[in-house]
Amino acid sequence: VAEQNCCGLPMQSNGDFESARALAMANVAKLAPWVREGYFIVGTSTSCTLALKHEYHSVLGLEGYDVDLVAENTWDFFEFLQRLDDEGILDTRFKPVNQRLVYHAPCQLRSHGIGRPAADLLRRIPGVTVIESTADCCGVAGTYGLKREKYAIATAVGKTLFDEIAANSPDRVACDSETCRWWIEHHTKKRAVHPVEVLAEGYAIRR
Repeated sequence: VAEQNCCGLPMQSNGDFESARALAMANVAKLAPWVREGYFIVGTSTSCTLALKHEYHSVLGLEGYDVDLVAENTWDFFEFLQRLDDEGILDTRFKPVNQRLVYHAPCQLRSHGIGRPAADLLRRIPGVTVIESTADCCGVAGTYGLKREKYAIATAVGKTLFDEIAANSPDRVACDSETCRWWIEHHTKKRAVHPVEVLAEGYAIRR
């Protein structure tokens, strides 16, 4: 695990662009040398990987060879597994996991333009039933919904998702974004996990 720091997105989302740029530049300085040595950057938070891939340049205005190097070699975790699967080197000898899941693809994941690789892979685990949410957004939008004055709006935005989850009665909800998971658990009282946790069960990995 390479030295790194916060991606800067929480500061960026709240208008503190100076702090966000400082964190972004620190990450580029720490991660670019590893890419030059042949490593990929892989992350499990879709918002953080989107920041490295896209927002350091498009929102924060960072430019330069190392910024591009980091962006071009950053992968979402399941996007990377999809690459390994395409190359025929991903072990898919899964153990059965008897679970009924509602999978919600967060907004940041859709912004990657990579499809829904987590849902695709989880379906290949024996016993796993994946029901994909049709809701556009859970409503929390990072830290937006956590603000007292925005809570009611964010809750209303997420109602479609909450109703879908209630109607499908899943064992758990799977979602790639941590803030979305917290928000979903809070409003539905259903356990929300990162898809990698279900994958670990399919590989019979115990924590």
